[in-house]
Amino acid sequence: MTAWTPKLTNVAGRNGTVGTGEFVDADGAVTFTATIVAKTETSAASDAGFGLTLPVPAKPGNRVLFLVSLDGRDADRGVWSGQGQIYAGSDGKTIDRLRVTGTSNGAALQNITHLYGNAEGATEAEIITVSGSYIPA
Repeated sequence: MTAWTPKLTNVAGRNGTVGTGEFVDADGAVTFTATIVAKTETSAASDAGFGLTLPVPAKPGNRVLFLVSLDGRDADRGVWSGQGQIYAGSDGKTIDRLRVTGTSNGAALQNITHLYGNAEGATEAEIITVSGSYIPA
């Protein structure tokens, strides 16, 4: 495994998160796990929500889905599952969207647009975990 530092994309203002990750690039596939920890409140620059950098660019022109979990920790006391997505029209440099199930609209996936971090009395940060495999460029 090779270490890398994943970062959120589409962030408004200061990015109050830190990232750690590991990946393997072998036999025509990249397999990775990334963890993003919100130390302070962080918001997305648009309602499209956050994206995530990749350790190695993905082959462009392919739609790819990844597993995502959001651990609300002290802010919301819950864990939500969802997906990360690279769109077919993407250049493959980042995951375009991070989505998890919401508390409204049934079990529909909603873009992750805000992380509380240490705001509103939280004593432990929220954590986003993303994992999966893809074909590198």
